Amino acid sequence: MGACSIVVYANGKSMDDAFRRAQEEAKEEHGSDIYNGEINNCELGRDVTFKKKDFDETDHFHEWILNNTSKRLVYGYCTKDPIVNKNKTKTTVESFPQKGTRKFETRYVAVPKWGHNMRIHISEKTQTEAVKKARAYVEAHPDVVIDILVKKVLISGVGITSTIQYKKASNEREGSYVFVGFAPC
Repeated sequence: MGACSIVVYANGKSMDDAFRRAQEEAKEEHGSDIYNGEINNCELGRDVTFKKKDFDETDHFHEWILNNTSKRLVYGYCTKDPIVNKNKTKTTVESFPQKGTRKFETRYVAVPKWGHNMRIHISEKTQTEAVKKARAYVEAHPDVVIDILVKKVLISGVGITSTIQYKKASNEREGSYVFVGFAPC
C-alpha cells in the first residue's frame, strides 16, 4: 500500500493534546482502517516550529517537512501559542452539606480476583449469605476466583459531598497547530 500527504489543523493546550484530538476526530469521522489516509494512523515525529522561520512561504515549509518524513509520520508546528492558566487557584469547590446524619450499613461484597472485567452482583448483609452466593457463582463460572470484601454502604443521606471543577483564566486559550506528513492509504 502507499501513502498520501496530509495537512491537518488542530487546537489544543499543547501540541500533544492537539495531535491526540486530531487523531480522535479522524477516527470518529473515517474509522480505524489502517489505510484510511488519515492522521489517526500516524505518529507525531517532532515539533518543527523553530524551523518555520527559515521559510518565506508555508508551501515551501510543508514541502521541506514532506521531504524529511516517511510513511505514518507527521511533524507538527505551532501557529498560535497557547496561553496557560496562571491563576494561583485553578479550581472551584461546591460543597453539599449533609442535613441530619448519614446512615451506613456493613455489606459483604463479592469482587472477581485477577482482573476479570465482569461485574458480579453479590452484596449481602451477612458473610455467610455472600459466601453461599459466591460459591454458586464460581460453580457456574469455574474460571473466576472471587474475593469477599467488607464494605460500608451508605443507606440514607446525601452521597455526594463536593464537586471540584476547573476554573478557566479570563485570558486562557488553546494553541493552534498544523501537522504535516504521510498517512498510509
